[in-house]
Amino acid sequence: MFRSVALQEFPMAFPRPDARAHARPLYASQRSSLQREVRPQRCEHAETLLRTERGSGTNIAQGTQHMRYTRRDFLEAAGAAVAVAGIGPSAGCSRPPAPVNRLSGAPGVELSVDEAALPDYSHDLERYLVRVTNDARDRRKQVINAISTRQEIVDRQKAVVDDVWRMLGGPFERNPLNPRVTGSVERPGYRIEKLTFESRPRLYVTANLYVPAAAGRHPAILGPLGHSVNGKAWPSYQKLFSNLARKGYVVLAYDPFGQGERIEYPATRPGESAIGGGGTGEHEYAGRRLVLLGANFGLFRAWDGIRAIDYLLTRAEVDPERIGCCGQSGGGTLTQFLAALDSRIRVAVVSEGNTENLAQANVEPPGSADDAEQNIVPALSHGIDRADLLYAFAPKPLLVTVTLHDAGHTYSPEYVASSLDFIQEYKRVCALLEADNRVSLQVTTEQHGYVYEMRRATYAWFNRWFDMKDADDDETSQAVEPDETLFVTPTGFVTTSFGGETALSLTRQMAETVRTPASLGVDDVRKRIRAVLGIEASRGEALVSRVLATIRKPGYRAEQFEFTSDREIRIPGWLLTPDTAGPSTPTVLYVGEAAAWSSVAEDAFAERLCTTGGCRVAVIDVRGRGDCAIAYPLRGRFYFPNRIPNEAYLTWFALMLGRPLLGGQIVDTLRALDYLRSRPDVSGAVSLLGDGPHGVIALYAAALDGAVRSVALRQTVTDYRALAVADRYTQPFGIYAYGILREFDLPDVAGAVGPRPVLLLDPSTPLGEPAGATARARYRGAPNTSVRTMDVGEDPVQILAAWVAGRQAS
Repeated sequence: MFRSVALQEFPMAFPRPDARAHARPLYASQRSSLQREVRPQRCEHAETLLRTERGSGTNIAQGTQHMRYTRRDFLEAAGAAVAVAGIGPSAGCSRPPAPVNRLSGAPGVELSVDEAALPDYSHDLERYLVRVTNDARDRRKQVINAISTRQEIVDRQKAVVDDVWRMLGGPFERNPLNPRVTGSVERPGYRIEKLTFESRPRLYVTANLYVPAAAGRHPAILGPLGHSVNGKAWPSYQKLFSNLARKGYVVLAYDPFGQGERIEYPATRPGESAIGGGGTGEHEYAGRRLVLLGANFGLFRAWDGIRAIDYLLTRAEVDPERIGCCGQSGGGTLTQFLAALDSRIRVAVVSEGNTENLAQANVEPPGSADDAEQNIVPALSHGIDRADLLYAFAPKPLLVTVTLHDAGHTYSPEYVASSLDFIQEYKRVCALLEADNRVSLQVTTEQHGYVYEMRRATYAWFNRWFDMKDADDDETSQAVEPDETLFVTPTGFVTTSFGGETALSLTRQMAETVRTPASLGVDDVRKRIRAVLGIEASRGEALVSRVLATIRKPGYRAEQFEFTSDREIRIPGWLLTPDTAGPSTPTVLYVGEAAAWSSVAEDAFAERLCTTGGCRVAVIDVRGRGDCAIAYPLRGRFYFPNRIPNEAYLTWFALMLGRPLLGGQIVDTLRALDYLRSRPDVSGAVSLLGDGPHGVIALYAAALDGAVRSVALRQTVTDYRALAVADRYTQPFGIYAYGILREFDLPDVAGAVGPRPVLLLDPSTPLGEPAGATARARYRGAPNTSVRTMDVGEDPVQILAAWVAGRQAS
């Protein structure tokens, strides 16, 4: 059974193991797979081989097994003589040479390795993000704690609502609802009307209206839904709505985008999406596009809810002074949005919603970052977190229900503690407004869902505040309706029954209103890049670097190095120098998709560019990728497995902080240029090569660093506008940032590189397919007339080598 928890009974944080007192599981990630790296013990004798155990990993999405070859694999298996002399940090490095251990290998192989070689970089990004998060939390707390008067509360509530609307990208203008009832189902004590309304012109929202049989006006409850694939037909939701109707409430339950009858990429059966991802797959798919336009998917979701209230108020059965809202899980999160943005809601129930701040105590990135609709970008840079949605609702009656089971399962391990923080803040605001006893917390240990005891708590809360003295908080048994009985459409899909607008078509309409300024100058583009991506003009502190190991292979020498890019961020890499190197040898910094250690694998692209192309090639792992992939958190083993290998959650986390991951990766690349220029063996200008989707990092770095000789991109997306309006896309979310298309697009970035040459080899569409003539059209008329596109479709080593050397590619 549920119980109301007095706040003094419930600690604000649960006992937690010291984050540094226990060894973390050591995980690494490569592309989209979760892979485990088994760490070797230090050799105790000079005669002992440096052994490495190769770990296997599982691709969670596909269930495939594969092997991950680590840096240690390479050191163990290298089959050529190792350089013995001349090992150590390059000239100009501020760190003195570290001691060198001589480790014997196979016959004829000698390893020369820094004593502190092969460090663990997996905590660097975590430390950086935790510091930025803690700073954001402290700033917000200082603002809130300084508020002491009614007027200060009212002012902050208004500022929160205005800022949230601005970040979401709305509101929209209201249009006629054009409601249409397509059928009705009679049940004892109530009826269910099956209807649609247009939340925006020709955007059809499918809904069920539960109407009590008794005449007269009734309180009305809006029921935003959680992430059920069948939307409003989910069994526990049906039980809630039908019992509320029996108790005398009008209830409007409507399908969200991408759920129930509003799936926009229909599969073979109703309730199934071709995109996949369950109840959130289409939300995430739509939400990423909106980020590029400076908007959030919460805008689309919240506007549906606001227009649903508009529809309720057209009904003669509804008392306009008694409007409530209740939702569970994702519906609970949306209830928070609606409570803040629509003042007509008088009472709210947030059941197992995302009542945890991004900037929470004991955060372990990516923390509470979730799917697109639950994230507000870039809220923390505005001093706003999720709790502020409820802050803006105070002092109206609020019930929050949580299950202890959700901590570390549905939500982050800090979920319950963070929910209690929400309640404490709400209580403080209510006290300052002299409106005590308006907030309650209900706790259960049951599974995630709108379970029986939480439904009973919901009935009791609405009965109390809507003065429903004759209503009880028990339930009447009622058979759950089949999905088809509740269908508003003939086919179970709005798209095939009515057509109309979709999230994609609405996004395309928004994209038409978002236009990048024309004829941007180089300095203007650079300023816009820095502003959008959070890149400071200064390169930071003096460069600290060292060489970790040197290995000689046929035709070239490979050095493993590291340097400090940011306060907490170290960047590892490899420098491949051909045996024929001299003063005129061209140098290229390579930023690709694979981890840097793979560049020295036999027949790797970087190796061939060195040996066959005659280039000095540096390859790095930027933060969040390769050996710099973030560590697996200490807790939340049921929560984080699909979040750590997936760069999207870290991207959301960083975007909400106002520190785009892409911006940090560009900084790492700029610092890598500094490192190369600090070396006495690197002469002449350095070129940049970007490979794959993340090749855009190289283009940005070339635009910001005027000393770069040239830049070439291989199989990189042509432009962001194509991504924003694409029906289907596969480009990774890590290359996105909030509001890019309001300021510039990739052709503008290429223009800022000019007059230095830019080469686009086999540029990609949003789906990662060859763009061909489309790419040429995108860049035709670009400010930089030195941009060239080429469709190669084969090994481009010789073309790139010629390009890096300054010879015209052909």
